[in-house]
Amino acid sequence: MFRIALAPLAAALALTASPAAAQSAALAPAAGYFTSSKTQAILGGESRLAAILAQQSGQAVPQPAAFRPSYAAPLVQARMPIYRPAIAMDRPDVFNSVALPIGQTSLNRRWRKVAGAAVGASSAAYASGLGDLSPVERLEAVNRYVNARVAFVDDSKQYGVEDHWTTAAETLRRGRGDCEDYAIAKLQLLRRAGFAEKDLYLVILRDSLRRADHAVLVARAEGRLLVLDNGTDRLIDSYAMQDYRPIVTFSGERAWTHGYRRETPPVNHAANGVAVPVTLAAASVTALTPGASAN
Repeated sequence: MFRIALAPLAAALALTASPAAAQSAALAPAAGYFTSSKTQAILGGESRLAAILAQQSGQAVPQPAAFRPSYAAPLVQARMPIYRPAIAMDRPDVFNSVALPIGQTSLNRRWRKVAGAAVGASSAAYASGLGDLSPVERLEAVNRYVNARVAFVDDSKQYGVEDHWTTAAETLRRGRGDCEDYAIAKLQLLRRAGFAEKDLYLVILRDSLRRADHAVLVARAEGRLLVLDNGTDRLIDSYAMQDYRPIVTFSGERAWTHGYRRETPPVNHAANGVAVPVTLAAASVTALTPGASAN
């Protein structure tokens, strides 16, 4: 039997409507890293997220510090998880999580501004011309297309604000953007390439290896949830990314937060074939102190 435990920040996001974490470090030097002011604008202080996670796990609360990891630091190869359920067709159980539907979040307004936007003419023509390719080939083509045409730039440098979401048309016209701008552009192009809305997810997450906030596009194709990241042209199976901890996910008019399955001791039943439900574990929620207002 399994139970679902809400991730501490995800629970706080869903239940307190506090400003949510957005995005940060990518996988390669070309993608760049966010400065500490990005997280400050969203969480009300760079140490806020780290403090919450430390408090939940019983560890000492870290002191604020700008995070500047070395590009030369080797990536730790994630181990494949033991538990790998079948891919759900109606929810984004990304990065080994269980997606839990929610209503409003502090990021909803930004998502609604870009979710249904049109794609620029040349990009739309490119995406429409991918119809004869397989789903995975279309994903690879769009991932390469956007990564090659957009340079990573912090919102604070480009717009003078700490968090600003742009449409595919604007991002590709400028040739600059940060993590969620890459992901939104890929999502909008893949819709033009024939992907259903329900199979495309904008995921705001925490990279626990780099201790940084990030955003990616995840697409359902050929029985897998595949990650399109601005740091690599390779598609990555969501289950291989154990360092990514999803916080909130958007698709169309829907939004989810995320919990995790925990194995519990086996239960003896008088007869075989008894259905054991998945139950929602009680979550200890630490409310976030509201930071800067949403853009």
